[in-house]
Amino acid sequence: MKALDLFCGAGGITRGFLKAGFDVKGVDISDPVKTTFVENNHATFEKKDLLRELVRHECEVITGGPPCKPWSSVNVKTGKRSFNHRDYDLVARFFVHVKENKPQIFLFENVPPLQSDNILSLYMKKMERLGYSVKSSIVKYCDYGASTARRRLIIFGTRIGKAETFFKLLEDRKTRPRTVKYAIWDLRNKDRNEVHDHIWPNLKTIDKYKKYYKTNKYGWYILQWNKSAPSFGNIMKTYILHPNGFRGPDTRVVSVREVMSIMGFERNFKFPDDIGMGQKYQMAVDSVSPVFSDASARVIRDIINGKT
Repeated sequence: MKALDLFCGAGGITRGFLKAGFDVKGVDISDPVKTTFVENNHATFEKKDLLRELVRHECEVITGGPPCKPWSSVNVKTGKRSFNHRDYDLVARFFVHVKENKPQIFLFENVPPLQSDNILSLYMKKMERLGYSVKSSIVKYCDYGASTARRRLIIFGTRIGKAETFFKLLEDRKTRPRTVKYAIWDLRNKDRNEVHDHIWPNLKTIDKYKKYYKTNKYGWYILQWNKSAPSFGNIMKTYILHPNGFRGPDTRVVSVREVMSIMGFERNFKFPDDIGMGQKYQMAVDSVSPVFSDASARVIRDIINGKT
């Protein structure tokens, strides 16, 4: 079985589908993404500008999470959201690829605010006219074994039976939410860079922002050991503190490695050394949780094989 992973990033979706036995081809525009994807995933990669170029690939499944910045909670500057953003049309490009390649199944991921945008309902109706049964739902990654309570909009389309079947079978794969402690406890006494990607920016003035952490507004979080992490953005922009909290000179944000572990990436995943810290953080938070994609891929595999 073959899958085409559009806007593949570091490979959060790809890794789950590889585990489920799919032959995956990833597509993205970025050179740092290409290097990261190729070095970590046993999958092929094609560098393409998906806004302007069309990828033709014979496959059973198309997956993808187009950039979410037009609808992201982090991107609140006037004029930078919705149709004013340069990435707005990439949602449409995902569905154009479905139309052209005609896979049996497609799986689309993005942020929940997208569901109120007319562009989404427009393309869901277009997919139905093409013969797909289509359904959307909001999922939480922690329900599938990740240590983050990040919520995501999932749209599933199929020409094999009803789309509702996917979400019913996905329910059966729910598991206990993992805590932050489960994900990063073994790193608590590790020095900076003692473990690959265990790096973080030295924010010497972080104590000045104590009052913001009391508001619990988006991005101003101190993680708690015994809870799943809330959803957060690039640590260089949203200063998410390590669960140890404010400890004078030892106060720090969570490391790149800790973010990856919270998202559900295995420890053998490593970013290339020549990629900047900011880019590593961004790729980490942009990723679909591999544990969620693993559960999704196994359900899709069963649907294709008629085991539902």
